[in-house]
Amino acid sequence: MIDRRGFLKTGLLAAGSVFGYSLLGCDSSGFVIPCLGPAPPPTPAAGMTYLRASEIGCALDCDLRNGRNKYTGGAATDDGPHINAAMAAASADNPITLIIDGSALISGLFLPAGGYWNIAGLGCGTGFFVKTGTNNDGIHNGPPAVLPNNPGPPAPARGMNVSLSNFTLNGNQGNGFDGNSTSGIRQGSKVAWYFGINLTNLDNIMIEKVVVVNTAAFHIRLSNVGNVAVSGSVMKSQGLSTDGLHFDGPANDITISNCNFTTGDDSIALNSPEGYSGNISRVAVTNCTFNSLSLMRLYTTNGGPNKFSIDTVSVSNCIGTLSEAAFLIGVIDGSKPNSVASLTISDCSLTAPTVLGVAENFGTIVLKNVTLVPSVSNVVWVSPQTNHICGFLRPSPLYGGVTYVGSSLSFENCQIYLNPDIQVAAVVLDSDSTIENLTFNGFKLQKAASSSPMPNLVEIGLGSVRQMVLDSLDSSHIQAPVSAGGFSSVGSVSGQGALATGWEFPDAVMANGVPYLSASTGLPSIKVGGVVEPYTQP
Repeated sequence: MIDRRGFLKTGLLAAGSVFGYSLLGCDSSGFVIPCLGPAPPPTPAAGMTYLRASEIGCALDCDLRNGRNKYTGGAATDDGPHINAAMAAASADNPITLIIDGSALISGLFLPAGGYWNIAGLGCGTGFFVKTGTNNDGIHNGPPAVLPNNPGPPAPARGMNVSLSNFTLNGNQGNGFDGNSTSGIRQGSKVAWYFGINLTNLDNIMIEKVVVVNTAAFHIRLSNVGNVAVSGSVMKSQGLSTDGLHFDGPANDITISNCNFTTGDDSIALNSPEGYSGNISRVAVTNCTFNSLSLMRLYTTNGGPNKFSIDTVSVSNCIGTLSEAAFLIGVIDGSKPNSVASLTISDCSLTAPTVLGVAENFGTIVLKNVTLVPSVSNVVWVSPQTNHICGFLRPSPLYGGVTYVGSSLSFENCQIYLNPDIQVAAVVLDSDSTIENLTFNGFKLQKAASSSPMPNLVEIGLGSVRQMVLDSLDSSHIQAPVSAGGFSSVGSVSGQGALATGWEFPDAVMANGVPYLSASTGLPSIKVGGVVEPYTQP
């Protein structure tokens, strides 16, 4: 139903440039695997057992682009059983690192559930191709998947210490009949989807310079995990359900850095009600690039009795092109107050219909040095939607009829770069939703030469703002602070920058002690003890 952007060679070359590495060549299908360069074997550590795949019986004869024998073009050898047998002894007393020193066909790696194992590749050309008809995850801690992907609470105790580095995993996405999944459903079975990498019930996970491509469903799913670090990795697949990094609750203390996402669904998902379900806390994303449905999805309730929270999420130094929204917040009514408790977005340039597509209650959202380039090229508006106006914040294109309350939304040195023929506002409020405190401390519209001015800073339909603060705002190219009749839905206006905007404000809406231009007189005014008086510049 939704047109997803396919792989483009130019996009892959751009990704290679970002990461400073070359790309593997193409086979006859034209498929390209990003290459993150050669890597040395891991430095030996005391107490660690090291196993080379080439020395435990693996043939390593698989072409990672297509799964065929790279020497003969025929069938490659399934190395999965050799690796599973060799790694089965990993434990706290006997941690094991597999050095994947070639390219292996695998019918799934099912490694000890409690952890204490690692996989270290040697860079380009080393890694795994998931065999056709595997009908399971590529790499999984625990036995082949027999539980549904969302077993529900309680979450089991966690094992620990798993690291993955410097290899490629090709998930062999097919159409449900000719790839990893031959169940008739491309993503997997009706009970369990098949992921490239699926790690559950673990603390201390490190994923570094791993390339995951062509997965049946999520590239990497992490459920009931803590102390997770993902860096320098690439995720690239087409189609719905191909999330990049998908976290199910509970999860905590996550860092994601220097990664590149080209996915047909969410680049990063923080989905509290999924998996065993639980709260998600302390997530930091920095220096990543995105070309996906959304940069990040965050939601805490799916309509069931259990409601959760997501807190202390930050995204910084990012570049993204997103078809539905940079951040899809919520999916349904009924979340707890301030359920997405705190989100900070800084130093990012985002091309999307909206930065924040909101369908859930939120606490504090801060945007710093963020540029929005409004785009509706691939957005799908799911009814009910009263308008299709782009904006930093608006009703979610996918879930626009949801009513929410937001405690605080602030803009610090943000801007919209407006191309012609696109309707835009900083904030679009509807569905009887409310923002308690809305603050502008550095905001402007940068428009192309042929663009029209932005009609309103805040577009208010059925919605309200309790307090609007205008501390610093460049009103050039913005015609009015709110849409016609919108001040009836604004509790009060304050801020030292109100007068400098040159906009006229109704006397009744202005806070005491704030200089402004009165709509009733057209003159600079100030309210003192609720009484309007002339204002003289000091």
